[in-house]
Amino acid sequence: MADFKSLAVTSWLEKAYQDLLAAERLLMGSFPLTDIASFHAQQAAEKAIKAYLTWYDTVFPKTHSLVALVALCLQVEDDFDALRAAAVTLTPYAVASRYPGDVANLSLADAQQALALARHVWQFVLSKLPSEIAKQFSPD
Repeated sequence: MADFKSLAVTSWLEKAYQDLLAAERLLMGSFPLTDIASFHAQQAAEKAIKAYLTWYDTVFPKTHSLVALVALCLQVEDDFDALRAAAVTLTPYAVASRYPGDVANLSLADAQQALALARHVWQFVLSKLPSEIAKQFSPD
């Protein structure tokens, strides 16, 4: 039976994965929904990072700032420096892409970049977690 921490981490990762899938699907077809796809990309990265912090018993504030969350990860592992640029790019999409006037209709290229960055964060975080957790989210 899995322990509470493993279940909590898995729950964060399940939500992150759903956000990744949502972002992918929102960019399909002849009318891609770029703003909301970028929001889901940011959410996927945020939740993946929160899964990592949960695994390492690091208390994190209620924030959408990936920059702040990556800074907490850096207190555990220096490798997270590799996510700084992704954090800076994705953080604004947590709020700005959801409200009129904050970010005007992101281009498809911008939304695709957000999704690629979220995938990078996702894979990076999975590589830092125990294999028994990560393998639940790896293709067979």
